[in-house]
Amino acid sequence: KKVNLGVGAYRTDECQPWVLPVVRKVEKMIADDHSLNHEYLPILGLPEFRSSASKIALGEDSPAIKDNRVGAVQCLGGTGALKIGAEFLRRWYNGTDNTKTPVYVSAPTWENHNAVFSNAGFEDIRPYKYWDAGKRGLDLEGFLGDLESAPDHSIFVLHACAHNPTGTDPTQDQWKKIADVMKRKSLFAFFDS
Repeated sequence: KKVNLGVGAYRTDECQPWVLPVVRKVEKMIADDHSLNHEYLPILGLPEFRSSASKIALGEDSPAIKDNRVGAVQCLGGTGALKIGAEFLRRWYNGTDNTKTPVYVSAPTWENHNAVFSNAGFEDIRPYKYWDAGKRGLDLEGFLGDLESAPDHSIFVLHACAHNPTGTDPTQDQWKKIADVMKRKSLFAFFDS
C-alpha cells in the first residue's frame, strides 16, 4: 500500500477522498446523539473547544491561561484561520489599518500564505530562508540571518510542526535560537499549525 503525501489529503486509487474509519465512526456517533442540536454557535465559536484548544497549544498550567490573557477564536479550516489572523494583524498590529509591515513566509511555502496575506491588504510579503536543498534539511543559518536582517516588528509565518511543504521541523534547541532572535527584535510569530 502506498500513500501520496504530496496532495495534503488521503486519496483512494481513484483520487477520491479517503475518510479514516475512526472519523466515520465518530460521525455516526454524532448523528445518533439526539442531545446535540444545530443551534448557532457564539460568534467566537464553542467556548469548550476554544478553552481546550488553548490548553493544548499553551499547556494546561500556562501562566497566560491562569492570568486570563489568552484569546481564542474557532475558525473554519486552516485557510479560514489564516485569513482571520491576517485580517486581525492588518487592522490592529503595529498601528491601525497596517499594510506596510513586512510579512515573511518560508521558502518554500504553502501557496496559500502569499495569497492570504496579500488579499488581507499586506503590501510587503517576503521570503525567508528555510530549506537547504543541498543538505536536504533546515537552513538554520539562513533562517537566523533573515530574522536578524528583518525590520523590527516584522511578521514571520511559522509552522508549529510538519512544515508545509518540506515536513522539516527545527529541533528544540533550534527553536530556542529562533525564539531568542524573535524576542530580541520584537518580531511577531504567526503560527500556521
